[in-house]
Amino acid sequence: MDRDKAHDLLNNARQVIIVTHIAPDGDAIGTLLGLGHALRNLGKTVTLAVDEGVPRNLRFLPGADDVRADIDGIQADLVIAVDCGDESRMGNVGKSARALGVPLIDIDHHRTNTYFGDANIVDPAAVAASECVLDWLGHMHLGITPDVAQCLLCGIVTDTMCFRTSNVTATTLDKAQRLMLAGGDLSFIVMNTVSRMPTDVIRLWSQVLPTVHIEDHVIWVKVSIAARRAANIAGGGDTKDGGLVSVLLQADDAYVSCVMTEKDDNKVELSFRSVPGFDVSKVAVSLGGGGHMQASGATVSGTLDEVEARVIPLLKEAARTRVTA
Repeated sequence: MDRDKAHDLLNNARQVIIVTHIAPDGDAIGTLLGLGHALRNLGKTVTLAVDEGVPRNLRFLPGADDVRADIDGIQADLVIAVDCGDESRMGNVGKSARALGVPLIDIDHHRTNTYFGDANIVDPAAVAASECVLDWLGHMHLGITPDVAQCLLCGIVTDTMCFRTSNVTATTLDKAQRLMLAGGDLSFIVMNTVSRMPTDVIRLWSQVLPTVHIEDHVIWVKVSIAARRAANIAGGGDTKDGGLVSVLLQADDAYVSCVMTEKDDNKVELSFRSVPGFDVSKVAVSLGGGGHMQASGATVSGTLDEVEARVIPLLKEAARTRVTA
């Protein structure tokens, strides 16, 4: 990892833009805000941005109101992308940031990361990008304030489903404890993330769950534009459907789950999950996406029916192939 190179780039920068991935989840926003607080404490001028801004369910985090949905007119000496496995995941704000022609630091934990930064801090063993930021701050001997702790702890909690994923280790729990000692409020984070969801999400589930399919240990559902509009939900991704893909995987006959969300531009957003021992990241990569062995996704062209016919056979093959790592 290029931690020293990244530190040098940071030292030479006064104005920093930090961006994260489209349809941001708790780790994306937690990392964005946590790093933003830390760099402002260093005296940097920091702009935080993500397409469409911070989702409603994550606006409880300190500094959420400062996050922009664009960077029009903003100048910078350095761009930092957090929780982005590839450059396209940065969305429109990422394109604008890249157009500035300044160095970019890539901080991520996806094993399918394409190492698109001038300096890359990528640790596939980390449970969350927030953990990567915590480690980098420690490498630079920077203290953790309560605001930094609250945001980074949110990233770790949400990306591990409150410490329930198979990649959680004693080290993960130790880092969470350090963040709690620094001011992170675990119970408040859990109450506002994994234990709560918008009422509109419940309405969406009531429409789409009756259409669930399960075959050959693959469970999936299609979420149409019409269903989302009826539930007053725009966009897609786990933050917009309450983590439906993880809920589906609770079916005791399922090894792999998939949510297909129809977009406005003849695209379908795919979200995959698998139980330990099965790899969905290869399917995601083959479709132009990426992620982790047990949590990945992609966005592909076509109608819901066309994408279903293309993707489900690939997922069934993944559900037939047990892996050991």
